[in-house]
Amino acid sequence: MTEAPAPDAAPVSPIDLFAPLRGDRALAGWIGAASTRAGGASAAPFDTLNLGFSTGDDPERVRENRRRLAAALGLGLGDLAVAGQEHGALCGTIGRGERGEGVLAPSSRLRGRDAVHISEAGVFALSLSADCPIVVIADPTGRRGGVAHAGWRGTAAGVVEALIAELRGAGSDLGECAAAIGPGICGGCYEVGGEVFDAVASRPGAVEARRGRHLDLRRIHRAILEVAGIPSERIAVSPRCSREEPEHFFSHRRDGARTGRAGIVAGWLP
Repeated sequence: MTEAPAPDAAPVSPIDLFAPLRGDRALAGWIGAASTRAGGASAAPFDTLNLGFSTGDDPERVRENRRRLAAALGLGLGDLAVAGQEHGALCGTIGRGERGEGVLAPSSRLRGRDAVHISEAGVFALSLSADCPIVVIADPTGRRGGVAHAGWRGTAAGVVEALIAELRGAGSDLGECAAAIGPGICGGCYEVGGEVFDAVASRPGAVEARRGRHLDLRRIHRAILEVAGIPSERIAVSPRCSREEPEHFFSHRRDGARTGRAGIVAGWLP
């Protein structure tokens, strides 16, 4: 096992995705935060807060980066659970018994789960991305929530709807929920082929999300959330584009396969 380097001078400063909704006191105790690439232990091209084991980065540095992100949110590394994502629509469930799952090494129990239903307070999902938007839902009444890693393949497969179905099945009233859509590649930067448009054509908002050869995935996600019954005024959409901000975000589209992974941490404090 290699030794992680000394702490980076830059701070780990997660972005509160629910900041526009914090006037709602029902969200007190809810964490829904996105990392940037600053403040980590990884060397180039993963510099510096790379959270993904699948990148080729030193695993010990990834563990240290996850510890730093958790600490910046007032959490311990063992409070997190990290699913294995495969651009599909399977949804896993985590409770306090899953704390630590997938944190120090890739998870086998949560393999292939691009959506995660957070079934109780005190456990926090960490979802990873390098361009794909991540959808986060908080249920203040049931003290549950979830995340969905929603690139075009997951969107086409219905990953956001899969998370919504899990929450409904657990008793959540979507009209009482709040949601956020995290940083990701914006519609102006996301040029795709006809097969991608065809794949997402049946999703709500797909027509409005297309501009020539460009696709705005976050517009589709917002439409899916609204159709599900989450009030429009309770949906926060990050304007940040991963491709346009190399100093702040990793981007597979910009940098190719050898790049890091940012993350979103979500869950209720116990």
